[in-house]
Amino acid sequence: MSKIGIETTQNVQLNFPLASVGERIAAYIIDAVFISVCVFFATLMFGLLGEAYVMVFAFLIPLLFYSLLFETFMNGQTPGKRIMKIKVCKIDGNAPEFIHYLIRWMFRLVDIGLTNGVVAILTIVIGEKGQRIGDILAKTTVVKTSHTMKLTNTILSEIPDDYQLVFPESGKIADKDLELFKKVLQQLKTMDDHVEKLTFGLKARGKVMEQLGIKTEMPPEQFFQTLIDDYNFLHKSL
Repeated sequence: MSKIGIETTQNVQLNFPLASVGERIAAYIIDAVFISVCVFFATLMFGLLGEAYVMVFAFLIPLLFYSLLFETFMNGQTPGKRIMKIKVCKIDGNAPEFIHYLIRWMFRLVDIGLTNGVVAILTIVIGEKGQRIGDILAKTTVVKTSHTMKLTNTILSEIPDDYQLVFPESGKIADKDLELFKKVLQQLKTMDDHVEKLTFGLKARGKVMEQLGIKTEMPPEQFFQTLIDDYNFLHKSL
């Protein structure tokens, strides 16, 4: 299974499994079928009502922006991508914004439309990060969601009433840092190779310790969980 090493803005590398060409083609076909069904029913409906074809085209205009709209409002997924359990993400680990989805959508004409998908397939296969031209320019790629980290919808969590702050330096933690800590913690819990797990954990811990100015020999998993707990304690106390 191909993976991409995503270097976050905190210089911690996380590994995500890339969506295969087959999965991306399958998602595209599912979306194409969905669009075709919409076109068929719109044509049928307006035909039965005796409306002019201009009404049909007006009704179907949003379909021109199909992938752009769905990826923007469905967190990097279209119905096809959701069914195939893949999604768009940025190669720096941050969530894509509208401009990134827009760039991807604009270059669908080159990647897929004018070349029947040949350019997209070639660039995805040849490149190391599973990117078509639109992805390269938008600095995005497509990864599997079935293997990515499953995080809670909120950065806040419950802590005991008698909790004691462990690292005063936790006051420097920002919301985006906390999301990174949760991703690192989840990745540590899913790693089976103990040597790889320890190497990754110590490297991630070292970079975060340097960033926050913390000195500790606490095991990586305990360290990141403690940072999360400290953050919640400090914000609960405000």
